Amino acid sequence: MKLKQLNIYFEMGIKDTLVDLLLAQEHDDFYFFHCNRYGAGAFLISVEEQVSARRAFGLFQLFLTEDEILSLSTQIKEKLKDKTIRLFTSDVTEL
Repeated sequence: MKLKQLNIYFEMGIKDTLVDLLLAQEHDDFYFFHCNRYGAGAFLISVEEQVSARRAFGLFQLFLTEDEILSLSTQIKEKLKDKTIRLFTSDVTEL
């Protein structure tokens, strides 16, 4: 079975919502990482974020088939369409 990697980058405030969505769709094997989004502009809301030029983000990493990724990404985009979420896929090979 050919797996792909799905990376979901998101604002930390919606972490629990994403966990609930993943578990409801029976995705119970995934990884979480803390990260920061760096940049300037409208996405920096608080004074602290504006001074540091970063905002707290999270990253969920899953290994799924292409069909599973398409289904899950559609659900995420529908349910969280007004949130800052970035989805990326890449091919992986397990050693």
